[in-house]
Order: sequence, then structure tokens, then C-alpha cells
Amino acid sequence: MNSRTASRISAIALGLLLCSHSCLAGETRRLTLAEAVRLAVEQNRTLKIARLEVKENEYKKDAARSAYFPTITNESDALHISELQALSVPQGAFGVVSGVPIPAQNTNLPQGKQTLYSSGTTIAQPLTQLLRIHQENRAAAAEIAMSRDELRNGENEVALQVHALYYGILVAQMQKKAAEQETAFASETLRENEHDVQGGSALEVSAIQSRAALLESQQAVLTADLQIQDETTELNDLLGIPLDTRLELQPEDATHFEALSKADCIKAAWEENPEIQSAEATIQKARAGVAAAKTAYIPDVTAFARHRYQDGVPFLERNFGTVGITVNYTLWDFGKRHANVRESQTELAEAEQNLERLKDQVAVDIERSYNKVERTKNMVNVALQVAKLREESERLAGNQQQQGLVLVSDVRQASAANYKAKADLLQASLAYLLAWAELQRTMGHTPGAQGQ
Repeated sequence: MNSRTASRISAIALGLLLCSHSCLAGETRRLTLAEAVRLAVEQNRTLKIARLEVKENEYKKDAARSAYFPTITNESDALHISELQALSVPQGAFGVVSGVPIPAQNTNLPQGKQTLYSSGTTIAQPLTQLLRIHQENRAAAAEIAMSRDELRNGENEVALQVHALYYGILVAQMQKKAAEQETAFASETLRENEHDVQGGSALEVSAIQSRAALLESQQAVLTADLQIQDETTELNDLLGIPLDTRLELQPEDATHFEALSKADCIKAAWEENPEIQSAEATIQKARAGVAAAKTAYIPDVTAFARHRYQDGVPFLERNFGTVGITVNYTLWDFGKRHANVRESQTELAEAEQNLERLKDQVAVDIERSYNKVERTKNMVNVALQVAKLREESERLAGNQQQQGLVLVSDVRQASAANYKAKADLLQASLAYLLAWAELQRTMGHTPGAQGQ
């Protein structure tokens, strides 16, 4: 086999390898940030579970509401009695007629049947229990509100995670390009230093340093590529799409938002933050629990009407009805009811303290996020100025290289510095967008879903 044939075989094998890799790779999907947030909110499995929990609590509320209304129940029995009591009538107990005693002999009259059947249908309406039922419905309504607030908080958290991963991928992609430019610069510098070493105008240490710089830049490329792959996999999982999907993300412009004052942000967060609203719903539930515990001191009064059929019970009609009221009251329970009331009151106090804690925590988060927005906005302005200077520096280096005033490595260095400045500008811009998203999340808004 000659070298030409071998090279053709190698080329074919390489082509097949690239084709198989392309076939195994996932599809490519173009995404904007708004589309990514929408997909995550709709398809994320954690949020799907949270929506099911809302439905679960709604069904619990329906079950609690049904307790307001009468219930119709049936109780049926089939019984066999081992022994029956009999009524004994002695001979002549009812006198003698024409010399004949009545009864003529001792007689035993059985009472009922050994096998008897009974079926009763009752309609019952709770009366005083309605006080407790009302509080249970209040607690169920609070559970629904809490689950909805937790769902909204989950949506905000997922949206913020989407922002962080989306921006992280964009920054890593730009850092990879900057590292590739740095690799090109290091490669050109190594070539020039090796040429100078061979010509005797430079020491071997310069070539060694250039090789080390080249390896470091190559390592930076690999690190950035690994970060892109990891964060892309995490974002795909968050969006609920196949993990091997390749993403083409559209950059976001770091526009300056019209931010509220810090005091207005805190006020909005206290009114709209889902964690605070969930804590307020917890207080409502705890108050309902206290009121429900106190109703244990009230007797349970129930009005009822019942129809019963029986066969085998003596002295009763086969079909008969009853109407009445039942009263059930616990006279003494060794302090159980009192302890239940105190327990509910303690839970209420805990819920109120938790609300105050959350308000303080939200105020701290607003302070931190608000300051972060201001700092990152200044970072964007500084990075923008640096990027303009680096771009001008690259332009001048290119002109000087054409005039023979600088080496090719100097142009490469200027290009690498320009790419690094652009990467820093993008990172500062996305840090500003992420800080704004964090502020929106703390205020109770879904990042990416509100007008920015």
C-alpha cells in the first residue's frame, strides 16, 4: 500500500468518524433568554410537581367544604342470636272457661327470631360543628394560598437559575474565543523566540517561557469548553429538553433599567414576595387552628332523620322512622383540649415571628441586590471604556505591522487583549443583568417575565 492510498483511507476514516459524531450529537436549538425562561417555567419537573400540589390542596379544600352539608349514611346488619328469651305462660293464666283452663297447658312464646335483619338510612346535619368546619375551611384556603405562593417562588427561582446559566454560557463562549486569541498570540511568540534562539539573539529561557504560555492558553481554552458543556447540560435539564441538545444563545444587551428607590423596592418586596405572602397565609392558617381548637369546648349537636327496616326484632314494626338531635360532649379529658389550644397559639406566635424574620431578610436581600446593581452598572461603564481602548490599540497595531514597525506577535497580542476586553465587557454586562434579575426575584417578580 503506497502513501497516497494510505492517506485516502485515513481521510475516509476521519470523514466517517466526524459523520458519526455529528449523527450522535443532539439537535441545535436557537434560544433567546425570554424563550428559555418560558420553557423552564412550563416544562421544569419541579414546577410541575408544585402545580400538582396546588391541585391537591384545592381538592382538600373541596373535601373540607363538603362538611358544611348533610351526610346520608346507611347501616345494615344480619345477625344470628344463639339464645332467645321466651315468655312463659302457665296453664290457666288467663282463667277457666266452661271448665277449660286458658291456656290449656304451659306455653313458651319466643321473643323475635334467632336470625334477624336490620337496615337503617340516616341523614344527619351538623349544627354546632359548623363553627369548627368554618375554621377548617379557612385553614384549607390558606393551604391553597401557601402552595400557590410556593409555586410562584419556585418559578422565580427557576427563572433566576436560567439567567445565571444562560449568562454563564455566553461568558464562557467569549472567554473561549479570548483564550483562542491568546493561544494564537502565544504560538506566534514561540515561533519568533525559537527563531531568535536559533539566530543566537535570544536565550533558550525565552522559548521555554513561550511554550509554557502556549500551554497555559490551551488549557484556558479546554477549561472554557468544559464549562460550556457542563452549563449547557444543566440548562437543558432546567428547560426540560434533551440533555444533548446544542444551544445557540442570543446575547442580551445590558440596557440601563429604570430602577425604583431602595425604599420602594423594599415596600414592593413586602407586598409581593411569595415567601412573605406564604408566611402571611401561614398566619391565617394558624389563626384558624386556634379558633378550631377552642371549638372543642362546644358540644357537638347533630340533627338527624332515620328510616329503618327490620325483620326479627320483637315489638317493632318492620318499617319505622325516627327524628331527633344527638349531643356529644367530652366532660373531662385531663387537659387535652387546653393543651391543644395552647399548642395552636404557640404555632400562631411562631408564624408571626417567622413573618417578621422574612421581612428583615428580604430587606437585607434588597439592600444587597440594589447595591450590586449599582456596582455592576459602574463595572459596565469601566469595561466599555477599556474595550474601546483595546479596539483602538488593535487597529493601531495592525497599521504599524503593515508599516513594519511591530512584529506579528505584537498584533496577535493586541488582538488577544481586545478579545479579553470584549469578554470582560460581556461578563460585566451579564453580571449587571443578573444583578437586576436577582433584585426582581427578591421583589416577587419572575426574572425575564417582567418588563425590564
